[in-house]
Formats: sequence, C-alpha cells, structure tokens
Amino acid sequence: MRIATTLKLLVAGEFICPQRYPDEFDVLETQDGRTAAEEWLQSIGYRLARLHDEGAYFMAHAIASTEVRSQIREEMKTVRTKLQPVVTILETIRQSQGREPRVHAGDMVYVSEVAEEARKSAMLESRIMEMREVSGTRHDESILVRITKMMERLRDDGYARLSNETSGGYQITGKVDYLYQLIAYISAHAPHLGDDKLVDQIDQADAQLRLDTASAVTSAGATDS
Repeated sequence: MRIATTLKLLVAGEFICPQRYPDEFDVLETQDGRTAAEEWLQSIGYRLARLHDEGAYFMAHAIASTEVRSQIREEMKTVRTKLQPVVTILETIRQSQGREPRVHAGDMVYVSEVAEEARKSAMLESRIMEMREVSGTRHDESILVRITKMMERLRDDGYARLSNETSGGYQITGKVDYLYQLIAYISAHAPHLGDDKLVDQIDQADAQLRLDTASAVTSAGATDS
C-alpha cells in the first residue's frame, strides 16, 4: 500500500521529501522501494530522479522524445511568469529573516516572526502589503493576514507545509531545491529559449525540467498502480 501511494504521488507531479511526505520518502530511501518505483516508472516512460543525495524524489522523463522536447520548450517560454509569485514570496521571507543566500528545505518559517521583522522595515512592510502575487488579498487587511496568505500560497504550491497551526509555523519542503535549480537553468539559457538548439540541451538538465507534464500520465498511472 505504501509503494502504491508513493507511485500515485510521483505520477501526480509531487516532490517526495521528508518534510511533506515522510512515510513515502522512507519507502524510496530503501533499495526495494527505489527499485519498485524505478521499474514501474520505466514501464510508462519515466524515471525516478532527485537533485542531490538528500533531495526530494520526483518523476522525470526517461527519454526526451521530439514531442516532449517541444512541449518543454514551449513551457520554458512562460515558466518565469508561473514561478514569479513563488520566487517573490520566498525572497520576501528570506529578507525578513536575514537568510543568505536562500531559503532551504527544512527551514521553519513563522508567520508572526515574519510580520514582526516586516514591521521594522518600511520597505519590506510596503512590499508585503502591495504584493499582487497572492490572490484574495484586500487593502484593509493586516500584515499578519497578508503573510498568512503568502504562506498558504507556498503550501498550496507544495513549497511549504503547515507544521504547527497554533503557532503559524510552516516548514519549507524539498521542492524548493528544484525551484532554485530551475531558476538557475532558466538564467543560463534564457537568451536561447526561442532557439531550436535548446532542444539539444534539455537532456542535460538534472531535473529534466519536468514542470507540470506529469499530469499527462496521471490517469494511466492511477490505473496501473
């Protein structure tokens, strides 16, 4: 049952890390679990991937076919727009807590602490209150409410999990590593996003630039598992 649940999460495009999915992560940390996942994913044209030895597991393309490469290239043209809200929120959190140079998987973020630090900086407070990346915000709401909505956005996108509802504590998940890897890749190849030569470089990306293409096989994966 645990391997079946793990496979369904992978096919759904989730990042399996100890912060968000500890049980499923433990499954993939065993040789038997990894072998079972790798064999099953291979049968549908995918592979089990991670960015480093302690990183989150996720599903990536085993072979970048012409169709897949074309799809990824088109997604890369708009990915910066998709990522901008998350990047803005994470950068705001980093600045409020003085973290250099980035937020890491496993970091704890407390809504009240971010609000307290933001109130000490007129620039940071203004940025949070004027942030358009969080939906459902109002001009008359408090900074505490606004930061709560920021963290809820990260939670909904899989970059954080609510670990303590009473204290408003959120833990950053392993998916953040993939985000930074993707940002670095985009920065390196941005001038060539419209160039066919980018197709030849796609295979070389550690994460295979999976993005949201996993949804295309969700139905088949759920049936087979």
